[in-house]
Amino acid sequence: MITLTGIPASSGAAIGPFFLLTTDIPVASSAPSQLGAEQEGAHLNQALASVGRDLQSRAERTEGELHEILVAIAEIATDPAIAEEAISFIEKGHTASYAITKATEVFQDLLAASGGYLAERVSDVMNIRDRVLCEIAGTGYPEIPHFDRPVILIAQDLSPADTADLETHMILAIVTAGGGPTSHTAIIACSNGIAAVVACAGVVELARSLPDAVIAVDATVGSVTFNPSIELSGEIEAIIAKIKLRKSRVVTRTDGAYTTTDGVKIPIYANIGRIEDTPAAVTAGADGVGLLRTELLYLDRNDAPTLQEQTAIYAEIFKSFNGQKVVIRTLDAGADKPMAFINFDQEPNPALGVRGYRTIDQHENLLRTQLEAIAAAAKSCSAEIWVMAPMITLPSEAARFVSIAHEYGLEKVGIMIEVPAAIFHIDELTKICDFVSIGTNDLGQYLHAADRESAPLAAFNDPWQPALLRAIKIIADAGIKNNCPVGVCGEAASDAALASVLIGSGITSLSCGVTTLSDVAAAISAQSLHTLKTAAAAALNASDANTAKQAARSAMPDLVELGL
Repeated sequence: MITLTGIPASSGAAIGPFFLLTTDIPVASSAPSQLGAEQEGAHLNQALASVGRDLQSRAERTEGELHEILVAIAEIATDPAIAEEAISFIEKGHTASYAITKATEVFQDLLAASGGYLAERVSDVMNIRDRVLCEIAGTGYPEIPHFDRPVILIAQDLSPADTADLETHMILAIVTAGGGPTSHTAIIACSNGIAAVVACAGVVELARSLPDAVIAVDATVGSVTFNPSIELSGEIEAIIAKIKLRKSRVVTRTDGAYTTTDGVKIPIYANIGRIEDTPAAVTAGADGVGLLRTELLYLDRNDAPTLQEQTAIYAEIFKSFNGQKVVIRTLDAGADKPMAFINFDQEPNPALGVRGYRTIDQHENLLRTQLEAIAAAAKSCSAEIWVMAPMITLPSEAARFVSIAHEYGLEKVGIMIEVPAAIFHIDELTKICDFVSIGTNDLGQYLHAADRESAPLAAFNDPWQPALLRAIKIIADAGIKNNCPVGVCGEAASDAALASVLIGSGITSLSCGVTTLSDVAAAISAQSLHTLKTAAAAALNASDANTAKQAARSAMPDLVELGL
């Protein structure tokens, strides 16, 4: 029995055989081409075109966030800039394979240096490179096959294209050596209710050395055990049975909120980004929407959506939540999320540059048009519409945003807390705003100066890090003092155990992924607020993420019975 440890990315447990996704990609040689520039160029262009068509086809077979991601990757593959950079190497006498390898290295370096959203595209460029190399060599790209029995999927990491045709019902769990708690693998696993452990160092090598092993995965603690003992197998089977029992139960709401065992009402909202997401949120039992992202409305456009277009789309979403609350976030654009109709100056570090609310200085018209559309759509329904701005740092920024929103008749106006400096202004901010919502993904990476897409730094972005928990506590305390509701809409709210700790810390509402909402609701409804406060105190006193998690879980024994 050999046990490895990674970072839990999606709750659950599994035991069974595994499939190792190999990454045997042809290696480009630096030797001079024997074919000549014209023929090498033809090979390159044919391969890029073929990969672009394949990625577009995969995008058409998907929906939601994965569809948007694949469309963007297909556009990268067919971007003339990559071909032009590669051709410059071919003209120096190199092969098409060597040329695409060097060309993509150039783009990887540029994206990595940009940080933020653009840095997250580095792995996409690497995946395009690998697919092009296979196409040039005439070998098949290593795809996830059709399975005739359920398996635990092990890989170095999974790209969006890898998972386009994933038969999720045949996947018991996912374990990757790379990635982090907010990586694409984590998102795919959470959205499909699959147990997942990421950043599990050594798992690929161990899987190669033990091809016939049975694996036990406990994604509540991040353990991956090869050839588990009879005792451990029994423990995992017991967790699986509890999970099945929990999922068979229906957790009911009382007066538009879920309730702790001692009668405290806790609203649990859904995070959505498009009209197509609304049916799933309603079916999952969401109390409304705690984060309506609006970026997808603006992507892949050469011009900004008109007032009429925005109004119609917002109204369509709002009407699905009549009688409930919908919190809509204004456009979170910037140099790290480029849009064709916004001209941003080149920045040395876009993740720390002009993004979110900071774009107002040059593009106030975009914000005003959006707020006018939100206000108009709000009048067409009975949903309670709250609006918030991303990337607010200073009280003066918050005051200005609140003032502008009030001009359009929007009554409930708040901000997202994502920047560490905002924590030091939190007393003033919670007096200025009607509410605040914590974006734990960005706040966590900014607090620890660790890119959340970096596998070597994944531990810093574990949402159980005490520094993040203490920051959340400071914000929650300010909200209580100033009668300002404080919610959490980051990935932390999608972890049933951590969500319990957040409520115990003084958070007043949660907004999570649709597929995790029932788990979070089950955890909150099975415990008393007193228990949650005790768990929060234990986590806050810990010195590291693992200790915080274990201390909190020890204080919440009911989670074990729920298989959470």
